[in-house]
Amino acid sequence: MRCNRSLWSLSGVVVMTLTGWLTLGANSASAIEGTELNSSVGLWAPLLPDLANDSGDSVGTVLGLSGHHRFDGYRTSIESGVTYGISDSAEMVGVDVLLRDTWDFGKHHLSAGFGYSMMDWDQDTVGHDIESNYQGAKVVTGWETCFGRTPVWLDLTLGLYDLDGAYVGDDGAGGFNTGTTGGFTTTYGFDIKTEFDCCGIPARAIFGLNYFDDFAVWRAGQVDTEDAVVLNGSIEFRLY
Repeated sequence: MRCNRSLWSLSGVVVMTLTGWLTLGANSASAIEGTELNSSVGLWAPLLPDLANDSGDSVGTVLGLSGHHRFDGYRTSIESGVTYGISDSAEMVGVDVLLRDTWDFGKHHLSAGFGYSMMDWDQDTVGHDIESNYQGAKVVTGWETCFGRTPVWLDLTLGLYDLDGAYVGDDGAGGFNTGTTGGFTTTYGFDIKTEFDCCGIPARAIFGLNYFDDFAVWRAGQVDTEDAVVLNGSIEFRLY
């Protein structure tokens, strides 16, 4: 995997900020129950393979809309979400629909589930465009607990996808180069979520990292794959 100083710098900021919020928080801890509708906005840092003269590393904006319903009297919940991220060289739309079971242990909650997941990526620079489209399933396991009275949620995810990659680019002689790739691939990720007050408004801070085993890349006149990392830091507000 390509080492990148920005990955370690952003990770350090995430750890220090999360530690501060956990120390200052004063909300009652509880599992996410009932019905919720949330929106989120934040920073998004895709560290992708290089494309032509572009390094592939960029920072942009990520928006999200997610819903959650835990059936009264049952441990099963259904959750779904739509995510849109954009930077100066990459764009992504993602959709997840999951079923999750939660087991309560007092103030601690263990959960596990799975469901449908897809992501459509478009990476472009002048004269070059490459798409990486993922469709398949996501497996998730989570742990909900509290530090003091501040609730904290940790999710670990495994993505099992069919990858379709396609490239179109200028060949430098007035024509175009094209190519495709595909096959089974996996992703790995984690998300940490905690509650805090944002200007007096109850909110949740979310920090996440996703690792891609395979991301489409143009190499030596053909489409190949290379790994990639995506960082996310956002604030979530409850709409309902």
